[in-house]
Amino acid sequence: MPDSIREQIVQAFADRLNAERGQQLDSQEELPARVLWDPTETAEKTKYRKYEVTLTVNVGEMAKRDFNVNPSVQGNQMLAALLNDALSEDSSLGGLCKDISYTDSVLDSPDPGQSEMIILVTFQITYQTSNTSPYQQ
Repeated sequence: MPDSIREQIVQAFADRLNAERGQQLDSQEELPARVLWDPTETAEKTKYRKYEVTLTVNVGEMAKRDFNVNPSVQGNQMLAALLNDALSEDSSLGGLCKDISYTDSVLDSPDPGQSEMIILVTFQITYQTSNTSPYQQ
């Protein structure tokens, strides 16, 4: 069976960001690392046999702390790079979705001596699908 429209979108976005899906950030792994979760979506019927769906996607990134750079500066650099990767290319993921938007972020302020920086970013991806089949747009 083919993948649902939602699955195709989530995988395409994960591929774009080079992010592992459904994993936890782990300082024992090779850094920097990105992870992606797709926990929620809402749907609204817009016209005959169509839904407009807003999918929430959370992305986390962990990197080694650069002690020569202010942690606020490093966090902002990480955020800018992630936003650039997510939003600077085709915002329709090759026609799979209508739009990708950035909604919020958290830059984890590291504790003294902590050797990792973490950012958490939320995106909303809007797409359309049939109200009779999750495999059709």
